Amino acid sequence: MSSTRTMFRITLGVLTTLLLRKINAFVPPASIEFGGYQRGDLKPVSIELNAVPNSIFTSGKDVNDIKLQIEDEIKSTKRGRKASPDQRTKIDSLVQSLETLCPYEEPARMPEMEGKWIVDYTTAPPPSNGKLGPFDGIARQIIDLDKRTYTNYLSVPGEIEKEFLGAKLEATFEEWDGELLKDDRISDSIEGNDNEDKVLQNAGEKQSTQQNIDLTPDYGANCWKVDFKTLTIKLFGFKVLEKSFDEGTSRVWKMSYLDQDGTRVVRAGRTGKDEDAMLFYMTKE
Repeated sequence: MSSTRTMFRITLGVLTTLLLRKINAFVPPASIEFGGYQRGDLKPVSIELNAVPNSIFTSGKDVNDIKLQIEDEIKSTKRGRKASPDQRTKIDSLVQSLETLCPYEEPARMPEMEGKWIVDYTTAPPPSNGKLGPFDGIARQIIDLDKRTYTNYLSVPGEIEKEFLGAKLEATFEEWDGELLKDDRISDSIEGNDNEDKVLQNAGEKQSTQQNIDLTPDYGANCWKVDFKTLTIKLFGFKVLEKSFDEGTSRVWKMSYLDQDGTRVVRAGRTGKDEDAMLFYMTKE
């Protein structure tokens, strides 16, 4: 019995060390490697935040055809972990086609956002892509609209009830007001340009107000500002890590597609700019 306990402690210690190396992955690094190339090598994807889908010229068949193509492309990628550059490009193109057909003008405010969402494909790093240390599992996004909470949950091997390893990132959310979030890794010169752009934007809004015309985009219609709170990792039911995030550790989640059939697309980034967003394609559990 003593030797069994000793072996368990050794195993637990080794696994904990491996997991601790991955906790910062919940906060995506500035440069993320994707199968041998850098995220900077990808073309930025520009998303029209307030685009209204043209329901007259589209049909359920169009949407279903695109979804089938996406599902066919992602099934060999292990939820994005093994996707090649060509696959990522093709999948992103298909998802963009789907985004233009979003049936809602304000997806972030729809009750369909509620519930558990399985991450079928993502360009995000571990553990958001279902990998933690040497283990592969399933990543979920759990949304409670009443409590305004948002949870990233990774379970290994997959079912939460049968997991031996679980990682839970808890957060709160609110509607995004369009103010770009600060990224400490961005140089002062770049930040200065951002501030200049913001001044120009404010000047334009002021002029519009003077003309009694409100041209300010309604960012909250499909964007949340998500504030990370705590990260908890459990192994065989034992808590091996509990971490609290600094105040202001926030991200912008852009809900670019949502429907009643249980499909959702999110572009999640550090600042709110389209070029630093990572793609999440999800289906409701």
